[in-house]
Amino acid sequence: MYAEYFSRYFADDTGFFSDNANPAGLSRVEAQVNFPTAASFGDLRPISDGTAQDPDRYSLRLRGSIDLPTAGSYTFYLTSDDAAYLWLDNEATVIPPNPDAALIAIRGSRPALTRTATITLPAGRHNVQILYGDDCCENVLVWEYEGPGIARQVVPSSVLCTGLVPVPPVPQSISYSPAARAFPAGTTLSSGAPVVQAGGAAPTGFAIANAASLPAGISINSATGVLTASSSVPQGSYDVAVAVTNANGTSTFRNVFRFTVTAPLPTGCGGTDPGGQTAAAGLYSEYFSGFFDDDPAFFTGHTPGLVRTDAQINFPLEDSFGNLLPVATGSQTAPDNFSLRQRGSLYLAATGTYTFYLTADDAAYLWLDNAALASPLVLANATINNGGIHSAKTVAVTLKLSAGLHNLALLYGDKGVGNTLQLEYESADLGLARMVVPSNLFCTSVQPLLPLAVALTYSPATLRVATGRSGTSVAPTATSASAVVEYLISNAADLPAGITINAATGQLSVSAGVAEGSYAVSVAARNSGGTAVFAQVLTVQVVAAAPVGCAGIDANSAVATSGLFVEYFPGYFNDDLTFFSSTAATRTNRTQAIDFSSAASWSEITGQQDPDGFSARFRGRILVPTTGTYTLHLTSDDAAYLWLDNAALASSPTTGTALISNSGIHEAITKSGVVNLTAGLHDILILYGEAVGPNVLRLEYESADANVPRQLVSAGSLCTTLSNAPLPVTLLRFGVQPNKMGVVASWETAQELNSATFVVERSANGQVFESIGRVAAAGTTQQRQVYSFTDRAPFAGQNYYRLRQLDKDGTAHLSGVVSTQWNAAASGLQLTLFPNPTATGTCTVRLEQATAAATQLQVLDLTGRTVYSHQLPATSATEHTFSTRQLRAGVYVVRVTSAQGTVTQRIQVQ
Repeated sequence: MYAEYFSRYFADDTGFFSDNANPAGLSRVEAQVNFPTAASFGDLRPISDGTAQDPDRYSLRLRGSIDLPTAGSYTFYLTSDDAAYLWLDNEATVIPPNPDAALIAIRGSRPALTRTATITLPAGRHNVQILYGDDCCENVLVWEYEGPGIARQVVPSSVLCTGLVPVPPVPQSISYSPAARAFPAGTTLSSGAPVVQAGGAAPTGFAIANAASLPAGISINSATGVLTASSSVPQGSYDVAVAVTNANGTSTFRNVFRFTVTAPLPTGCGGTDPGGQTAAAGLYSEYFSGFFDDDPAFFTGHTPGLVRTDAQINFPLEDSFGNLLPVATGSQTAPDNFSLRQRGSLYLAATGTYTFYLTADDAAYLWLDNAALASPLVLANATINNGGIHSAKTVAVTLKLSAGLHNLALLYGDKGVGNTLQLEYESADLGLARMVVPSNLFCTSVQPLLPLAVALTYSPATLRVATGRSGTSVAPTATSASAVVEYLISNAADLPAGITINAATGQLSVSAGVAEGSYAVSVAARNSGGTAVFAQVLTVQVVAAAPVGCAGIDANSAVATSGLFVEYFPGYFNDDLTFFSSTAATRTNRTQAIDFSSAASWSEITGQQDPDGFSARFRGRILVPTTGTYTLHLTSDDAAYLWLDNAALASSPTTGTALISNSGIHEAITKSGVVNLTAGLHDILILYGEAVGPNVLRLEYESADANVPRQLVSAGSLCTTLSNAPLPVTLLRFGVQPNKMGVVASWETAQELNSATFVVERSANGQVFESIGRVAAAGTTQQRQVYSFTDRAPFAGQNYYRLRQLDKDGTAHLSGVVSTQWNAAASGLQLTLFPNPTATGTCTVRLEQATAAATQLQVLDLTGRTVYSHQLPATSATEHTFSTRQLRAGVYVVRVTSAQGTVTQRIQVQ
């Protein structure tokens, strides 16, 4: 055999031997192909690594012919470590030879392995080509045969010849572009016309060589070579072998085209895939030689060696990927050292919270939505990062996604030793158990870039909550091209644990445990385009609890809290008190204390760090803890005035009624006023103006006889509303009226502010009340509202009712108590209990009703828990006795319910 030795290992790339830049370094004639040990090859230096007795990292091409004396069936044996291939006859003359046309193929780097092939051959000479490469460690290559009258043996030199048998040029190759097409089940698809290297003689016919292993619906045009898959072909992937005939003979080419029949297209799947073909179910998959080593730029700098449609990301075993040679090293069932890029979109039928699991050995990354469209992809934006070289491991992520198509990109690379890649998902709120993401949810096309949310606002932009209380903001207004599916606090690490957000509505909540302070909250809004962050869109102010008696609504229609209500006016009032009635305030707020000792301390009220030329009006009430004589100290630069009680309520206050006048333009000075005050809340008004220079305003008080040392008036001693402020909910009427169905409670309100719920409560004695129903309130409104609730199971006789109104911050207000008599017989049901009270251990129920009807009997304790239940027969009159021995001494409610209504009566168990 004519032998050519090359430097380096060819790694299953047959083109290695035809590369002009890689000539043979050694040529010689080998008597046989019989190299059973490392030393058998002799000294191959300098074209090899290793030693004279054990060469490494080289490749060998053997060519010639074999003479078979008798026609018949021959079995050939090829033994090698690492890659080796054997071709006979016409395929042996092709340079470079087609690996898929090899009679025997031993692929990849491996320990010594023997593979066989049996073939019927005519007598005479047959061309032979053998390729072999040694990667490392062993070097074994042995070619044996057996046949008619020939026992298994190394092919002897006597039947080998270095010369080739002249053959007419049969077809040399065939290729389709693209070499794979995907299409949904139930449709028909055809390939393009192939390109044939016919060896100088035009093709005369085409046929499917492996038709027996394919569905009946896959056919070929014998004249053009165009392949067609009909609508009857079931889901699956089908590799087609094509036989091409010319005047000199027929050549067969395996795996020249792949049909992938996918599931029906997901909703909205359309357009074209990244390769320009019509979209199909599944993912557009590109396979590359080599490991991308966690560098996404690898995929933009290399050309894929294999492009196909994968139905889903489900490759749990080494052989799951199928034959990736020659893209990969290894074998057809265990490919190594390759990379994969998958693109397309994922369809989700419903908006919900999903958990995705990405399992991979070696590096794998997943991107969703807009991040999946970047080129190259950005690792920092990956939805799941399972990078690095490692054994199989799973990384999970949970996120909320909207219904519809979501762009998806996945990068995967196998470095060697196993290859596992799976994408699973689950959704507890949608009832989806953990499973591999189904094939019918993937689409090979990508969706256009989706815009992020562009604006997010809260109105009001401040959530004010007293210490020890909880509160919830309004829902935000979002400007977004697609629905916002999730809201998150983006600066949660900088905030107390008790500040949370409703992911669905965007409402922010503050728990009762959050400490006093001001907290700026940044909110992230995620839509189909991704996540947009809106910095400091809402301020949470946890303030001191309002003093006892502080109630009503302030001038901004907000519920009273601690502090004072403040208005900002542009311009200096210059001691002209009419300025405040003739000039409109441009900003309003609440301040916790009058303690402005620096220019920057005014920023929350004025919106400036060092304001000049402005005026401010502070209104509310001040708490006097103990009756006594108090001295109030007002420190200011420029003009400031303070009024108390009735003087503070005057529509046009005068300087003559002010307790403290600190008028004029001046440096910071303190003026004081002494007044006798009773314990409790007193109305207060402060006017202040800043001309130029510093901005100082401070309010203190003290009382020797009330034992109050001089101190800043704290927020807990201030209230934002005046004594004549309206209450948050104005209840015009609350009453009850019995009818056949029970007792109807109805009520009306004139206005409501942050009202959450009305709770109707009932009592049998006017002392102990229980909740019997809830009605949602209107929230905030200046319009008259009418409400009603029917108590369908009142007590027989006297019933007492009251209304509990709950604000959104949890504050409760009670109405007065009203009462009414209810006659059980009016409902068509007559209930009698005896004995009552009972100390005998039993109680008898006698029920009379207008018409026969099945009736449910229940005995309930005063918490509403059912302690006994029984179904009474459908009669117009019945008696039923039940045991009370299992009941503790106390009062219980007996309730019977039928089609004619519900009636209750109390029983005393002794």
